[in-house]
Parts: sequence; structure tokens; C-alpha cells
Amino acid sequence: IIVRYFITLIAMSIMFVLSMPVKAQDPIQLYYYDRIPYAVADNQGEVSGLTATPAAEAFKKAGIPFQWKAMPFKRQLVTIKHNKKKGCGIGWFKNPEREKFARFTDAIYQDKPAITISRKGNVSLAQHSDLQTLLKDRNVKLLVKDGFSYGAYLDGLIEKYNPVVVATGTNIQTLQMILANRTDYFFTSEEKAEHMIKSAGYGISQFQQQHYSDMPAGNRGYITCSQQVSQETIDLLNRALK
Repeated sequence: IIVRYFITLIAMSIMFVLSMPVKAQDPIQLYYYDRIPYAVADNQGEVSGLTATPAAEAFKKAGIPFQWKAMPFKRQLVTIKHNKKKGCGIGWFKNPEREKFARFTDAIYQDKPAITISRKGNVSLAQHSDLQTLLKDRNVKLLVKDGFSYGAYLDGLIEKYNPVVVATGTNIQTLQMILANRTDYFFTSEEKAEHMIKSAGYGISQFQQQHYSDMPAGNRGYITCSQQVSQETIDLLNRALK
């Protein structure tokens, strides 16, 4: 009788547990900002591009729920650094400072080698064919965006020579500063340059794009997550990316 009682009790406990509603996994916020050709939202709120598409496909393949959330990059950086949300950015470059607070997947994209954009006819800039002499030249001013990384190699050279004007504005404002001679040049990926200029309403002929002999291979972009996203989730995404 005692044995039969305990068997009945165990059976009832199992039935109770199975009848409890299973809480769905909270979706991870996937941060983006419109940045052609890397990420752009359509009228239905779907986001696609060179980094957005492989990121979304990895989440779907891994069976991890997510929701797109538009957010300026500087705010993404603060949100992930201070572990405020269960969220991830897409296409971030990896550097030692970011590795202290964020979790990175394997790479989802690799840029072509970076180039500079400057005002057409800027002879002082055009005379440089390599990065070392360019960044040592105090007669030309480099514009960098506050909080951005340009990859470990360029970040190191910029920190070493520090010939910079720091900006926080939009791409349109950045190009306006170039045309107004408030700064001379900035680094960007070759993929982004033409889209940036055209979307700002300028003509390609107003600017010069330059390559450099010692520019390393393009930077890799990663899905970069706050510590609230578990390492197990990162592992699932990496298996999906493979």
C-alpha cells in the first residue's frame, strides 16, 4: 500500500509539472542602424544587408528568437558595455577593449581594405601612397567618429600619431565637414563609400577615394553581444554560421 501511494504521488507530480505552461525564451534584441550596404530596414521592419542578412540567418538557423531594434551605434556601445539588455550588435569590429565586456561570435563578414575619402583636389592628401606617411603628416587632419573602431591595425596607428578631429554627427555632416575644409579625410570601407556619398545627396565627383599600399586586409565584422547573452547561445550561433 505504501509503495502504491508513493507511485501515485510521483505520477501526480509529473502530471502537474507537464501541465505547467512553458515560458517562451525571451527574444534577443538585435541592434542596427541604417547603414547601406550593411544594414537597412524595409517598410515591414525587416532588416537586410551585408551584415544584417547573415546575422538574421544565423539566429534563425540556430532557433534563437530575436527582434530587430533600431539604435544609434553610440547607444548600442553603452547598452552592451554596461550589460543593460539581452542584446547584440551586428558587424562590430573586434578589439581588446571591447573583448573585456562583450561576447563575440565568429565573423559574419569581411570588408575590402579600407580607403580614405577626401575633397576632390586635396593635393596634400593625394601625395600620400602609404598609411605611415599619411598619418605622420600634421598638415592634414583625420576625422574619426567618437566610439568607433577602425580595426586593430588602424586604431593602433591613429592612437600613435593622433592627428584627429573627433566627430559625433551623421554621414552627411561628416561629408559637409570635408567639403568645408574643416577636416581633410576619414577612413571607410570601399563597399560603403559610394552609397554614403550618394545617399547624402552629393556627387561622386566631389570627392576623391584613395587606396594605400600598406593597408591590411579588410576588417572582419562580428555579432557582438552583452554578457546577458550566454556563451551557450554564442556557441549555437557559431555552429549556425559554420
